[in-house]
Amino acid sequence: DGEGAYTAATKGCFDVISTAAPLVLNQVSRQPIRERMPFHVADYGTADAGTSLGLLTQVVKEIRKREEEKQVVIHYEDQLTNEWKSVFNHALGKKTVKDAYGKDVDTPYNLGNVFVEACGVGFHSQCYPNESIDLGLSFTAMHWLSSSPSSLKGSDYMHAARCPDGPPAAEKTQAETDWVNILQARSNELSEGGVCVFVNFCVSEDGYFLGQTDTGASMWDSFQTSWDTLKEQGHINEEERLGVSFPNYYRTTQEYIAGIEQIDGLRLISAEEKVVPCPYREQYLKKKNGTDACDAMTPQEYAKSFVPTTRTWSHSTFKAALNNDKSEEEKERVMEQFWLNYEELVAQSPESHGMDYVHSYLVVEKVSKA
Repeated sequence: DGEGAYTAATKGCFDVISTAAPLVLNQVSRQPIRERMPFHVADYGTADAGTSLGLLTQVVKEIRKREEEKQVVIHYEDQLTNEWKSVFNHALGKKTVKDAYGKDVDTPYNLGNVFVEACGVGFHSQCYPNESIDLGLSFTAMHWLSSSPSSLKGSDYMHAARCPDGPPAAEKTQAETDWVNILQARSNELSEGGVCVFVNFCVSEDGYFLGQTDTGASMWDSFQTSWDTLKEQGHINEEERLGVSFPNYYRTTQEYIAGIEQIDGLRLISAEEKVVPCPYREQYLKKKNGTDACDAMTPQEYAKSFVPTTRTWSHSTFKAALNNDKSEEEKERVMEQFWLNYEELVAQSPESHGMDYVHSYLVVEKVSKA
């Protein structure tokens, strides 16, 4: 609706992107800048374009340290059904973006000679002409599969990363195919010497992944408890309880590297794993343990502030598990009860609940084909 709800409820992505900023700016400071044409940046899987806005402003400034009057084109990419109105409201400065700590974020458009475009093709396919992109960026997007095998329906596990015997073969194969297709498309699009920085969810060497680290309760356990409670409350049946199968896949860093090695024309510059603590929990604990007790949040206030960041990306998947004999209104009522169950669970022990981010930070360069 143009209100930027995703960015407003996704504070952690600001910290993830801030962690990637030195990698991105280092590459911009040294990569080739083509003469007599604009510098083209693609933001793949941009969502509503709010969380990457500050970094893109830094990118434009870094480019202009090298060529003061350089024109820059920012290509925002996402799926056809994306919330595009907010993309333009954010990118053009019509709606102010605030970061995870309430500070206003500048838009690169205000720097002048910055041009904004959008593409709804989807990053699993080639989105731009051959050798047209100088810098590709993607943050917390490419774990989504192009199609879902739904292998987890009927099991007690909602997500491939949770399976104790490893991910189902169908999800693993789909993820491998998708990653190679994504990389081939980016290889086609990048100019020689151009760079892509991918910041993708992963299963780390320590076995950590989104919402499941050595800090606090597992978000996935909390999801499961809150969903199971719906059956106890009489809102869903057993088929619906076992009907959740997330259509995404958290690759290992080795899986990412293996895909890159298959693409003639791409060279891996660096790959590292990082855990970014949940900013909602961090701020709650800081206020709770601070000197000004009046600034502290109640457990219920924390639950209402934190839970929406998990809802932005998961609501539709949970809803898809509900049987079609329920009307849309009935489904939404069930979903509201689910999120209320989760809020009540969080409020019981706020310090235990958060959503730590676990990513592979990958830098890839376009080189001459062998």
